[in-house]
Amino acid sequence: MAKYKILLVDDERSEREGVSFLIEKYGYPLEIRQAGNGKKALEYMEREAFDIVLTDVKMPVMDGLALANVVSKQYPETKIIIFSAYSEFDFAKKAMEAGVVNYLLKPVELDEFQRCIEGVLERLEKERQEQTSWEVVREALLLRAFSGKPLSAAETDALQGILFAEGTACTPILFEFEDNYVAQHDTRLQTILRQHLGTVVFAEIAPNLAYAAVQSGTAIEQQLERVLHALKSEHECLIVAGTPVHTAQAFLAGLERLNTLRRDVFGYGDRILFADDSVDQRYIYARNIEEIRKEIERFIEHMEPENILEGCSQLCAVILESESLSRIYITHLLYSIIKALFDQYPGFDNEKTLAAAGALFSEKSPKQILEIFLSSVKCILSDAARREDSDPDFIMRIKNYIHKEYRGDLSLLDVANAVGLAPAYVSHVFKKETGKGIVEYVVEEKMKYAKTLLRDKSLKIVQVARSCGYENPSYFNKIFKAHYGMTPTQYRDGMDR
Repeated sequence: MAKYKILLVDDERSEREGVSFLIEKYGYPLEIRQAGNGKKALEYMEREAFDIVLTDVKMPVMDGLALANVVSKQYPETKIIIFSAYSEFDFAKKAMEAGVVNYLLKPVELDEFQRCIEGVLERLEKERQEQTSWEVVREALLLRAFSGKPLSAAETDALQGILFAEGTACTPILFEFEDNYVAQHDTRLQTILRQHLGTVVFAEIAPNLAYAAVQSGTAIEQQLERVLHALKSEHECLIVAGTPVHTAQAFLAGLERLNTLRRDVFGYGDRILFADDSVDQRYIYARNIEEIRKEIERFIEHMEPENILEGCSQLCAVILESESLSRIYITHLLYSIIKALFDQYPGFDNEKTLAAAGALFSEKSPKQILEIFLSSVKCILSDAARREDSDPDFIMRIKNYIHKEYRGDLSLLDVANAVGLAPAYVSHVFKKETGKGIVEYVVEEKMKYAKTLLRDKSLKIVQVARSCGYENPSYFNKIFKAHYGMTPTQYRDGMDR
């Protein structure tokens, strides 16, 4: 049974000590605090939560019934026990009206004391188990909804109860980060959201992706601007916001719209998109040449050939439509992209393509300059694709190394060094062939190994975590839950059922 907190309130120290002695004598799982009157008890309760308040009635400053009235209103989850010499009916009626769950007569009888305390403890334990069970169901339902999984009619009704219980409209919002900010700083993110948006239902879907349901019937554009401002100083973020809705069905439809925009959007770029806006696509995806250049460089860094080519084509289209641009500026910009691409893909040695790229500086026709640029980009990407296909054992070498070393603190750089290639290139080729990133694959192997170790109940959770390369057990619990939808302890307990 879990440990609970009890606050003993009596102006006589001997009475408090006597009850404390009995609690310790019978081994009840109670952490004890003491207060000499009702006012002092409330001061304690402002600083920490208590599961039980056991109070005398006749006390100076604030009596027990007055205390019980305040506690029942401000802390309705707390169980109240009256400990008094009064036994009249009128007193009992007043006590029950004040939210008292039981009362003990002075002088206390040991059997009655045991029945009272054990009854309250059983009630607390039942409520805690019910709450824990509901929280697990609630979290699983939110994950399914925000992940775009189909919901049954019963699940949709349950979602209606979670999001719209207060009768307030809800706005779906998506947050996508360039890196794993959500996994590393989810508490910080939730704090920022609640600070600026108020009541928020939050769900972490992936290390870089989170959703929120903001319970507000009013426009939240300004609040989202403040959220973005707070996040911009830390990590690059894309926010996609829907419109306020009043039903679970409309909320799910809004989520689908957000996910469509997320799939289509060209990069991150620290900006907010509103699903109901009729926005010019070029304004969203290519507001200016420098923005596109930064996106292309990011795609090159992450070895995303399709996005690289799409970005370069978009860049050329914007350059052709733009006016009063410096030719020197454009040629240096295009050449810098080709050089970044050349540096990122190892082993490229097509001299003809490199010579053509150098011709950017001598060509005068803007259209011809852009044709040379696109031709050079396509040539480098094509050459890289051919070399990927020429080494069928490449992926197997990576997997073998990961299988050998994943129990340690294995990084993408470690894998890249083991096969002698650039980290971005290794990541790109591996993801293209397996559909998973290196880090994702390593975590998957660690989690498989963790499940194997958890079957050995002689091992503590902290030992399992360290055996899988996690020195921080809390982080291991978080990763395991994100992967399997339950904590290591819940998984282990489930094996007994």
